[in-house]
Amino acid sequence: MTTADPVRVVPVTTPAQRNDWLMLPHTIYRNDPAWVAPIHFIEKQRITPKTNPFFGFADVQLFVAYRGAKPVGRITAQVNRRYLESHPNSTGHFGFFDCLDDQEAADALVAAAAEWLKARGMQRMEGPFNFSINQECGLLIAGFDSPPAIMMTHATAWMPGLLEKAGMTKAMDTHAYRFEPAKMPDRLLRLAAMAKKSPEVTVRPIDTKNFRQEVLTLIDIFNDAWHDNWGFVPFSDAEIDAMIGEMKLFFRSKYGRMVMYHGKPVGVIIALPNINEVAASFSGRLLPFNWAKLLWWLWREKGRTARIPLMGLRREVQGTPLASSMLALMTSDFLQEEREHPMDWIEFSWVLDVNRPMKALAELAAGKPAKTYRIYGKALA
Repeated sequence: MTTADPVRVVPVTTPAQRNDWLMLPHTIYRNDPAWVAPIHFIEKQRITPKTNPFFGFADVQLFVAYRGAKPVGRITAQVNRRYLESHPNSTGHFGFFDCLDDQEAADALVAAAAEWLKARGMQRMEGPFNFSINQECGLLIAGFDSPPAIMMTHATAWMPGLLEKAGMTKAMDTHAYRFEPAKMPDRLLRLAAMAKKSPEVTVRPIDTKNFRQEVLTLIDIFNDAWHDNWGFVPFSDAEIDAMIGEMKLFFRSKYGRMVMYHGKPVGVIIALPNINEVAASFSGRLLPFNWAKLLWWLWREKGRTARIPLMGLRREVQGTPLASSMLALMTSDFLQEEREHPMDWIEFSWVLDVNRPMKALAELAAGKPAKTYRIYGKALA
C-alpha cells in the first residue's frame, strides 16, 4: 500500500469483507497500549442479525475503506426505527468508526454512510453509535492514555480531527468519571444521611433470586428516568431479554442498589465488573483457554475496577428536595460495601454534558472527568 493507491469504500457483502471489517481495529490499535481488543465471538454476534435484537428494528450497512488492497477504515450506517418513533427528526446514525490517519479514507467513509442514509430519507446523521445510544456511543476526544472500561470505546488522538475535517461538528459530549471507593467525600455521606433521616426512604441490594423481575423493574425505572434525556431510546423487549441473559452470568447483588420511596422502587444504580482487566491479555480470543480464565476471574471476583453504566430516579421524584440525597444514598451504600473489598477505581459513565445534577454528583465523588466522548452530527444536504 502507498498513498498513491486509490481509496475505495465498499459495503460489506462477503465473508472476506466482513472479516476485514472485524479485524481492522487490530491494524489501527496494535501499538496502542491503552487499547483492549474486543472479543471476536461477541463482535461477530453484534453484527449478525440472528443474534443481535437491534436488527429487528433497524436497517444497517457495514462499510470498509480500502487503500489499494489494504483495509484502512470502517464505519456503519443505520436507521434506528425505535429512535425515530421517539424522535421524528429524520436523523440516521453512523457507528464503529475506526480509521488510520488517512483523511481521504475518513472523508470517503463519512460520505458513504451519508449517501446510504440519504437514500433512506434521512436528513441528518449523528454518531458514532455502536449501534444505539443504549450501547457504546461517542468518539473518545480526551483521556487517550488509559484503557476503556467495559462497554466503552477507545480511539486514537487523530480520529476526532478526521471526523471534523470530514464536516462533522459537535452534537453532544459525554463524560466518564473515575473515583476511588476508599476516598468517599464527606459531603456525599452528608447528602446520603439526609435521605436516611426520612422514614419513607430505604435502600436495598438487587435481589438476584428474583433476577428477571428485578431487571424488568430497573429497566422500567431507567426508561422513565431517562425519558427526557437527549437522544433517549427505550429498551425493546428483545433487548431486555438479551440483557437478562448476558447479565445473569456474572451479576452479583452487591453490584446494584434500588432506593425505595414509600415502599416503591424509584431509583436504581447498577455496576458491572470491568472485564477489560482480564480481557486485555486475550487479543480478542476466547479459545482455547481464555474463556476459562474469564469465568474464573468472574467467579473469584478478582476485579480491581468496575463501571456504573446505569443510574437514575423516576421523574416523580426528580426535582424534589430528596432527589439528590437519594442518589447519594444509593451511591454511598454501594461504595460502602466496596470499601470492605477496595477497588482501584469505579467509573461512572457516561454522563451527558447537559445533565447538571448527575455531573455535580459525579464531580463531587471523582473530580474532573477521566475521559470525554463526543457525538458528532452533520446535515445531509
